[in-house]
Amino acid sequence: MALADRQILTQNPWWTTPSWEAGDPHLALLESQPMRLEADFVATIDLGRPGIHVLRGPRQVGKSTDLKLLVARALSAGLQPRRILYLALDLLEGRHLSELAETVERGRDLSGASEPGLILLDEVTTVRGWQTAVKALWDQGTIRGDVVVCTGSSAIDLQRGAVERLPGRRGAGTDHLVLPQSFAAFARAVDGTIPASPRLTVADLVGDGGAGLLREMRLHGPALEDALRRYLRFGGLPAVVAEAVSGAPEPSPEVMRVVRDSLLRELQRRGASVPAAQALLERVVRSLGSKISWSAMAREMDVPLGRGSGPSSHQTVRDYIELLASGYFLFVAYFWRSGSQTNEQSREKKVFFADPLLHSIALQNAPGLVLDEAALIENAIGLALLRRYEPPERLIETFVLPERLHIWQTARGGEIDFVCGPRRALDVVEVKYRANPGTSPASAAARAHPGRPVVMATRDLLRHEERYSLVPAHLLLWALG
Repeated sequence: MALADRQILTQNPWWTTPSWEAGDPHLALLESQPMRLEADFVATIDLGRPGIHVLRGPRQVGKSTDLKLLVARALSAGLQPRRILYLALDLLEGRHLSELAETVERGRDLSGASEPGLILLDEVTTVRGWQTAVKALWDQGTIRGDVVVCTGSSAIDLQRGAVERLPGRRGAGTDHLVLPQSFAAFARAVDGTIPASPRLTVADLVGDGGAGLLREMRLHGPALEDALRRYLRFGGLPAVVAEAVSGAPEPSPEVMRVVRDSLLRELQRRGASVPAAQALLERVVRSLGSKISWSAMAREMDVPLGRGSGPSSHQTVRDYIELLASGYFLFVAYFWRSGSQTNEQSREKKVFFADPLLHSIALQNAPGLVLDEAALIENAIGLALLRRYEPPERLIETFVLPERLHIWQTARGGEIDFVCGPRRALDVVEVKYRANPGTSPASAAARAHPGRPVVMATRDLLRHEERYSLVPAHLLLWALG
């Protein structure tokens, strides 16, 4: 059954109430927070060109709030209220895809709008086969003249739907990605004196301009160090950034529970039990910064994944890790072997968290584990490099198999933490977050990649040599943006 008239009217208060923003729960929560962190697409999406847009991102990143901000923008631009239709489709969870189409048609009929406008399909992935319903609406002309935005918290379902690309039915529509705030944005949020990040590459950093900028930024070094310690606990989701800005010492249990439940729900939808999901996250914490194999992770799981009661297989572990990476909860970085001249990757890999708060949540539910600061710094730098180097169209698709972020395996079996970019033009980053790290790791990285830009992330050393640079982690993360 499609959504009832009462439900549709409740979701579209601007049809009848000019002051609707004051009573909207998403905007009210946003207004109560000390800062706004809206997505770029709210300001940049073209409201004058019909098309089907897909907005992706992890749960709790603020996609529904961004849709409400888009409503406000469209109204202020002069679009008639009844030409804007918002539908929260999580109310159709488990229903047949035909009910999605019926709900859109019912909403259009109820609004009485005779001209195309803006249609916002929030949580569209709760309807299995959603793309088929959207294609049908386009083909029959119901939404062909509209700007349509589809969002969903089940990123893997959005990904599967986008694989088909709604061929011939996207119009001017494009894909958009909303991610948690970066460290640089977090730092500016908690301390307004910190300048905006220049969003440099490693190559930029080792040049004269980058070196001078980093020397100048030492004035903000203590503030950035303080911000980094907080970022490693809070991460970049809007609700916890607001708590950090307000001076909270730790993320609140309420916010952590909401995010944890969102992650667990994604796994449960694919058949994992809560204990199995928690055990999987614990394994990621234990292996953070270390080389892993799917089979080793499966052997060390003390709770079976999936619906069976037997031991987890390496394929099952891989499936669940890749599910979480498709949902922007984790990311996987694969090794490149030094002796290979192709882009073929090793089976060896590392698994990282896609936001520090997820590490905090996993640690909270893993008694006996303690925070490994060096591993978490390596995780944060890997995440910043992924977001800086991966092509936007690839970053939108998945965090499963990055094209521009790898770990380098040397001929003698050692490793360089991160290499970024295409194989024949790599930027190199080694992470040694400790007191007095020495320069031998940086020298070794420079020998392995002669002539390429090399940075070693340190705790507090800033030094530029001919073949490499030592850069404090807080300055590196700020500069990458």
